[in-house]
Amino acid sequence: MKEGYLIVASKRDNFYSMAIQLAESIKDFDEDANICIVTEKRFEDHRLREVATDVIYCDDHYRAKLWGMAQTPYDKTFYIDADCLVVHEDIKTIFDQLGDDDMKFTYLGDDRKYVFREIYFPAGKLELCGGVCLYNSTPLIKEFMNDWWELFVKQWANSWWPLDEKGNWNEKQYPRSLKYWDQFSLWWLVNKVDKYKDLNIGIFEDDARWNWYTCYNENKTFTKNPIVIEHYSNMANKDGVFGVEGGGVKEG
Repeated sequence: MKEGYLIVASKRDNFYSMAIQLAESIKDFDEDANICIVTEKRFEDHRLREVATDVIYCDDHYRAKLWGMAQTPYDKTFYIDADCLVVHEDIKTIFDQLGDDDMKFTYLGDDRKYVFREIYFPAGKLELCGGVCLYNSTPLIKEFMNDWWELFVKQWANSWWPLDEKGNWNEKQYPRSLKYWDQFSLWWLVNKVDKYKDLNIGIFEDDARWNWYTCYNENKTFTKNPIVIEHYSNMANKDGVFGVEGGGVKEG
């Protein structure tokens, strides 16, 4: 079974530079790692082939990462957002973390409500964070990733939204501010689409260490073991809050 890391860098050249740095940080601890970088051809320079085992070209969509996740060349894949750095040797154990699950994510827990503004909405709760994702690359999982991509594209373009009993967009149960979050289209597929109801989707044990947002407060969000991945997300506002009201998301 071929295992590898997947990083996606689209839209802005600074994401590409961050992706290169992330790949280098993986190699610091896992020098034989397979790394696939999905990026726009216009960004490519000499650094890309120095760190990437595989290269796939994408377009400039804001969430090309979802398309890229479906294109993985590996049997078992660990996706990491480009604006991260690996800081601990336990990254070498990452593929053992999947166990019997089809996919594993980190958690949008109540202990992190001070950071993630829109966890709860009238019809449910966002629980899975898309900053990292460990998954088996089976045909069904690749179909899931592709559906996640296609649904978010429609969501982002205002061409899809859940309907109420009258066939109108259900903005009471599903506030339109959720359109900005790929976690919402992820929630929809996991909870509302029958063909994915039997997937085993897990949460990493001691999960924050695998996706430590640098705006986390160590006195509110805890890890039992050393942090493995630091996440320097550009989605948080100056106060470290993720959310439309907090200014953490800009359309475009």
